[in-house]
Amino acid sequence: MVSSIDGKGKQMKKLLIGFMLMSVAGSASLAQTNFYTNVTNLWYQGGENKTNVLTIANARLDSNTNDFAGLFLKAHYHAEFAEPDMVSNAFLRVVEVGNTIATTNFVELWQDRSKDILFFLEMLTAHPLTPQEIQKIKAEKYKAFLPHKPLPNADLIEALLKDGFFD
Repeated sequence: MVSSIDGKGKQMKKLLIGFMLMSVAGSASLAQTNFYTNVTNLWYQGGENKTNVLTIANARLDSNTNDFAGLFLKAHYHAEFAEPDMVSNAFLRVVEVGNTIATTNFVELWQDRSKDILFFLEMLTAHPLTPQEIQKIKAEKYKAFLPHKPLPNADLIEALLKDGFFD
């Protein structure tokens, strides 16, 4: 009798482990599928939700320092929150990694966007901000928390999603 119960317990344990693995795998896939929607909605809601976008970016970068989505989100966070010391390096990394991605939908958008980013970086180098300008920008940092502002260039993340980049 004990061996019969013990056998059923082992079967139940295997079933439970299998179910848990399917749930984890399914939710990870769902999280990647909804990545674009999640980050764009958080950004649009404003406030602390934008800080959550930075947390998502940092988590992605912790697992892969060349993760385009993480670099992209982090660069836009630095720009939005008036962190001029961080913006140039952040966007330079976005361009470096973006240039290595060869998926169809992304490349179609990236060619022009990378040129725009490089032009922006050239302007920052050619016309550096004065300490007074930096203080003025930082004084208006509160505007970054305002809601109803879309994530800039979010269509790049959407293109990667369409290309199966997050699968």
